[in-house]
Formats: sequence, structure tokens, C-alpha cells
Amino acid sequence: MKEYNDHIVSSFDEDISSIRRSIIKMATLCEEQYKLLYHIVDTGSASTVEDVLKNEPILDQCDEKIRDQVITFITLRSPMAVDLREGLAALKISTDLERLGDYCKNVSLRIQALEVIPAANIKSEILRMIVMVQGQLKKVIDAYVSKNKDKSIEVRNDDALIDKLYQSVYEKIIEEIRHKPNKLKTLMNTKLLFTIKTIERAGDHITNIAEEVYYATVGETIKTPRPKGEFEQ
Repeated sequence: MKEYNDHIVSSFDEDISSIRRSIIKMATLCEEQYKLLYHIVDTGSASTVEDVLKNEPILDQCDEKIRDQVITFITLRSPMAVDLREGLAALKISTDLERLGDYCKNVSLRIQALEVIPAANIKSEILRMIVMVQGQLKKVIDAYVSKNKDKSIEVRNDDALIDKLYQSVYEKIIEEIRHKPNKLKTLMNTKLLFTIKTIERAGDHITNIAEEVYYATVGETIKTPRPKGEFEQ
């Protein structure tokens, strides 16, 4: 009987470990997508856009695999407490990672379709936003791997920094539209407004992941409101 129980526990642990490996693989690929996005915004590289587009279906496949893994785990193992929380959190995390991948693809295509080159100061601010998102994504992966509730809270709080930078870039783009009413530039700047909003939303999804990491680790949700920048659209 002891050997049978040991086998059950071993299989149970392997299921959890397999789900965690899948999440880490998906998150790492998502982080790589945002590194590629930085290069696209910086250089306008069409070949890098193709790289992003090639990786997007892989992220979708990862999401589907994680869903199958979690559903099978819950159905066959009937987990309780921390293990059930981990499985449910994995479902939500994979959904957020899939959305992050969609946002990256959308921004890549939008940048590729720009009619003219953005003003240097606006471009540099957009690159800063992407760097912030990259940093947040890396930190939230680290929090997930280490089950570090303090780091998950740090990621959640730091989303306000992305919001504030979004405010700054938004105001610069609006100034461009107001004071340089060139048709092509106005069209380009309008696309940039959608671009920065998408990047800001990426930060929100990383915050979702941070909250799921906290829930899986501690067993309760964070009760305080999310910190926000001074400006919201």
C-alpha cells in the first residue's frame, strides 16, 4: 500500500511540475516576442515582424496544451488546496500570456504599416514602454518560478510606472497631432495612440499574472486596489 501511495504522490507531483514547465516555456517565448518587438520599433525590420508572426501560433499551441494539462490534472487527480490553486492559476496565466502574444503581434503589424517615421522623442518613449513591459514580464516569471509573493506584489505595484509613461507618451503624440496637422503624420500618430494603449494593456495582463501568482502562493486574493498612474484613458 505504501508503494502504491508513493506512486500516486509521485505522479501527482509530476503533473504539477509538467504544468509549471509548460507555463515557464510559454512565458519565456512571450518575453522573447517583446524583445523582438523592441527591435521592430527601433529599426522597422520587416524580417523581425515575420519572426513575431511565426512565433504567435506556437504561443497559441502552448495555451491549448496547458489547458489540456490542467483539465486532465483536475479530472484525474481531484486536487485540493494549494495544488488546485496552482492548476486554476495556470489556466488564467496561460490566457494572459496568450493575450500578451496577441498584443505583440498587433503592435508589430501596426508599426510595420506606419506611413512615416515617428518623431525621435516619441519613438524613444515607446521603446521605454516596451523595456518596462519586458522587465515586468521577466520579474513575474521569476515570481512564478520561485513562488515569491513579495515579488508578485512588486510587479503589481510597478504597473503604475507603465501607466505614467503611457500618459507622457500620449500627451506628446496629442501635441504632435495638434501642432503638426500633416495628413500622413496625423494618420501615423493616430496609429501610435493605439500602439501605446496596446502596450499599456500588456502591462495590465502582466499584473493579472502577478495576482494569480500571489493567489497560488498564499491562497487568497489581494484586497487592495491596483495602483494606477495619474492618467487613465
